[in-house]
Amino acid sequence: MAKKRIIVKITKITSSIFAITFVAGLATVNFFNHFYAEKALQKDAEQLLYQFHDALLEAYKILDTLPEPEDFQCTKSNIEQLALLTYEHPAVRLIGVLHGNKQACASEDIHIDIEDYHERILNPTRHQLSDKFSLATVSHGDKHIDLLLVRSHANSRYFASINPFMINYLAEFACTNCLEYEFIIGSLPKLTFSGRAMAQESYIEYNTSRFEEKVQVELHVRGTEEFYNYYKELSWFSTTLFSFLFASMITLLSYKLLTIRQSFERVIKDALKYQEFTPFYQPIVHSKTGHIVGVEMLARWVRQDGSVVPPYQFIPFAEDSGMIVAITEQLIQKTIQDIKVLGWDKTQQFVSINIVPEHLLNDRLFQLISRLITENQLPSSAISLEITERIKIENLEDARQHIEKFYSLGVELKLDDAGTGYGGFSYIQELGISTLKIDKMFVDTIDKDDFKGSVLESIISFAKSSQLGMIAEGVEEAHQVAYLQEREVYLIQGYFYAKPMPLDQLQQWIKDKTP
Repeated sequence: MAKKRIIVKITKITSSIFAITFVAGLATVNFFNHFYAEKALQKDAEQLLYQFHDALLEAYKILDTLPEPEDFQCTKSNIEQLALLTYEHPAVRLIGVLHGNKQACASEDIHIDIEDYHERILNPTRHQLSDKFSLATVSHGDKHIDLLLVRSHANSRYFASINPFMINYLAEFACTNCLEYEFIIGSLPKLTFSGRAMAQESYIEYNTSRFEEKVQVELHVRGTEEFYNYYKELSWFSTTLFSFLFASMITLLSYKLLTIRQSFERVIKDALKYQEFTPFYQPIVHSKTGHIVGVEMLARWVRQDGSVVPPYQFIPFAEDSGMIVAITEQLIQKTIQDIKVLGWDKTQQFVSINIVPEHLLNDRLFQLISRLITENQLPSSAISLEITERIKIENLEDARQHIEKFYSLGVELKLDDAGTGYGGFSYIQELGISTLKIDKMFVDTIDKDDFKGSVLESIISFAKSSQLGMIAEGVEEAHQVAYLQEREVYLIQGYFYAKPMPLDQLQQWIKDKTP
């Protein structure tokens, strides 16, 4: 039944996620419509410009490879050669030759009068590209305009007709008479030709150009609002499709995360049920005397098969989900028993227990520790609390009220990870911290050229001036111990002395250290 409720809950959540994500995607359509239309027109216009420019270059290279035009004779074999060139180069419609104004022939028999070209080819006001090459246009009524590339020498000329340039296909499926264009070729003088003018005023436009191999071409494209709306409709379709796919992906990911979260939460609940969370202890040693003054209790998850789940695999989830409270309570109950096994109920040695801000939202933790201390007749000094600076306490005033109750028992509060997070001096002032635990991040800078070294010195100086206790964490090297001793930091925790260990290993470690 519980599993069914979880499935229903996940289904509702993922359905909501899909709906919200899909609607959010659609809501962005109006914002992206104009951007999409401009980019679509830009892409199409640049593609057309490159096609046109390449056609010009192709015709240029063909004519340049032919012999001098005055040497060309209109024989059958030569005409077949011209026909073969046009067959091999689709951008060129036909190639012809003109000697003076008398003899002319072309690459193939087409349904136009070659004489139509004479006037434009012979016109002295042609648009020059170079000493040998020029441009001309020939109008065929309302059908199209031919662009001619002419190569001249003496009184003879080759000419190539470039295939009619159908830029209007951009608007073929969109609208009628809603697009106009203008090509400007960088000749002397410049050659400009354009299509029919639009019936309405311009709403969207794009200008682009290309210059390569001595041929420069500019293209100016303008469209009406009707033309723009065509691209906008494409944007609606693509955005709707994108929104659907994006919403589906987010929903699937959310479903997987939710099911994983629910599964992991269930596994942790089972671990609590079977008492799998076990306290490990890392000794805190006075470096001058070598005596153990206490330990920090660290959570470990030891499965029933003996395998150990590393803390980084469950602590963040437990803190985020709030399950860290139940885990801490289970560990504290075991720790209280271990204190008695160690005999520390009759000494001044202590066990530090890590807590999180959530523990200070109510008196639940206080009531548990107070009850266990009373029931087991422990001195209050046997337990101290550590709160990390890495997690922010939202309401310091409320937290202080709950902490005061621990102080009334004689339980101290240490600041873990000092100098690394949110709290800083405000935690010390507001919460009544008794001891700073210097983070490994700063200990690692000892004898190194690192700016964090100055932070370490500042922490030590502040602790001394504020009469706070100090414990250095993560100490691994002898030179680190020596450095800290020189600065009167004697309480050391780290692998230099011992790693975290279960109770039985701690007992043996203490036995081995005892003279």
